[in-house]
Amino acid sequence: MQEIEIVVDYNGIVVFDPDALTRYFGGIAEGFNIYKRLTSSEDGEKVIRQGIAVPILGINDSFYKVFTRMESEPAIIAPHLIVVQNSIFPLQVTEKLVIADLSVFLEWGEGDAWQYLDIAPGFYEVTVQGFREIKDGAVSGFGFEILFRDSSSLPEFTASLDRNMQILEIPE
Repeated sequence: MQEIEIVVDYNGIVVFDPDALTRYFGGIAEGFNIYKRLTSSEDGEKVIRQGIAVPILGINDSFYKVFTRMESEPAIIAPHLIVVQNSIFPLQVTEKLVIADLSVFLEWGEGDAWQYLDIAPGFYEVTVQGFREIKDGAVSGFGFEILFRDSSSLPEFTASLDRNMQILEIPE
C-alpha cells in the first residue's frame, strides 16, 4: 500500500510504465507533446489497450490523495465513501511504474514530477475508485484508490474512457 499526494493541473492523473511508453514511441524527445499525439490519433487507445498507461481523465484541478494497493491487501477506503469506479484497465509493468499529473504528457521530461509506485513487474487488472467524504454539506476528504490484481496475461480493456470520474461535485 502506498499513499501519494498529487497536484493536478491538467484535468487528469496518469499511471504509466515510462520504459514501455518510450519503446512504444521508439524514443521520446525532451519536450515532445505526447498528450497531443495520444488524443489526435489511435495511439491513445493503443497505449491503454497494450497496458502501458492507465488514465484518470476529466477531473478537477486540485490536490488529490491517491492510495495504491494490491487487491489482496485490506481496503483503505470505507466502501460507503466510494462514489465512482472504473475497471478494468490492462497494465503490464516491465521495470517501473510511475504516477503523475497528466500535464507531464504535454511536455515530456523524463522523471519530471513522477512519483514511483511499489508495483512489481508483471501483468495486472487495474481498477480506479474515486472516493469522497462530505461533512456539513462540504467535501472534506477526497481522492482515488487504485487497485492492482495480479493477472497471468494482459487482461482485456473493459473500462470506459468516458466515465465521469469527478469526485468533487456534491450530488443534489
